[in-house]
Amino acid sequence: MSKRPAMLGSIIREIIAPVLRMCPPACGIVSIIKVDVSPDFSYATVYITALEEPKKAIHFLEGQIPRLQKNLGSLYRKKIPQLRFRLDTQADSGSRLDELLK
Repeated sequence: MSKRPAMLGSIIREIIAPVLRMCPPACGIVSIIKVDVSPDFSYATVYITALEEPKKAIHFLEGQIPRLQKNLGSLYRKKIPQLRFRLDTQADSGSRLDELLK
């Protein structure tokens, strides 16, 4: 397994992180949980959480994709991955499991 997608995931995280601070205040704190880059570098799926309004955060970030893609274009790569934002549901399933165990 190549380390390149993981390295590119770190770079993508650094590019997106400043934009998270621009999310609407109604979203609360927005965090990147992980970035998965496809082996062929076609897609980068960014999993996020938001304390208050996660759907509003996703909507905001999707509106920022053209700007973020341009920033990614500054990387010297033959193929710039298409960004996709998804809500991280692992935290939800973890709390559900905790409730079931109680």
